[in-house]
Amino acid sequence: MKTKYTAIYVRRSVSDKDKGNNSLSIAAQREECIRFVGEGADFKVYCDDGKSGKDVRHRPEFMQMMSDAKDGLIDRIIVKKYDRFSRNMREYLNITDELDRYGVGVISLSEPFNTETKEGRMMRNNLLNFAEFERETIAARVKDAYSTKAVETGFYQGGKMFFGFQSSRQTINGKTGSVLVPSEVAQTVIAAYEVYKEPGTSLLDVVNYIKAHDLPTSSITGNAPINRIIDRSEISRILENPLYVRADKNVYEFFLSRGFTIIDDIDAFDGVHGLMWHKQKSEDRFIKVGYHEGLVDSETWLAVQDK
Repeated sequence: MKTKYTAIYVRRSVSDKDKGNNSLSIAAQREECIRFVGEGADFKVYCDDGKSGKDVRHRPEFMQMMSDAKDGLIDRIIVKKYDRFSRNMREYLNITDELDRYGVGVISLSEPFNTETKEGRMMRNNLLNFAEFERETIAARVKDAYSTKAVETGFYQGGKMFFGFQSSRQTINGKTGSVLVPSEVAQTVIAAYEVYKEPGTSLLDVVNYIKAHDLPTSSITGNAPINRIIDRSEISRILENPLYVRADKNVYEFFLSRGFTIIDDIDAFDGVHGLMWHKQKSEDRFIKVGYHEGLVDSETWLAVQDK
């Protein structure tokens, strides 16, 4: 059976040296921790001098200590202050949670984080639960803010670029964002609508037309090429997307009759701008007039929807 020892961890960053804080000198930390465990105790000092508390991966002695703890060599770790482990509370809690799994307690000489005691573990667990609650709350808030912004703005919100468009940074009504503008393949979108609206044509006819007339199916957005395999499923997605319509009052009535929540008044449907189509978790469907111009007139777009 391996004989376990007490680990002492000391760290001082360059900024600590610059501040002239003698209580956080390597010597002062080491002396105080050794005094706590006793000169005759079986201990080993792990020292990271001049290492930042931002990232544990760049502290070789800390990583060695964690490896030794995992190997069952350490029974407890003594540290002057919890910020010697990490400046980030959540990271500190995650580290002590990992050490718990190795059966290693942590004692801070300056804060009540002695995880060798049930009271210390309870306090640490409460902080872990609070940190997790905080993380989930922030994530939900960010998601809600993004969803609200996506519904209420006419700017393109990022993600997969729509076929026929590329993004352009523009300032509209005092706000700056990404606006969709036609790309090299916009003519292919227009052709798809024109072919499909004719009686008797199918999605396959549209695909064959594009191939026969060698219409472009790839474009460059920024430095990244966007290549699409134009098949029937891709054509179907293009033909049903309100992004491409120059939305007028008839298009407004079309979506109103189908139960969509329409963000803008009917006057915003000016026969020029395309539409943003959103679906929330609640299954509510939203239509918002975008800042981009549509590619297809409303009569053609509605004829395609009817078909």
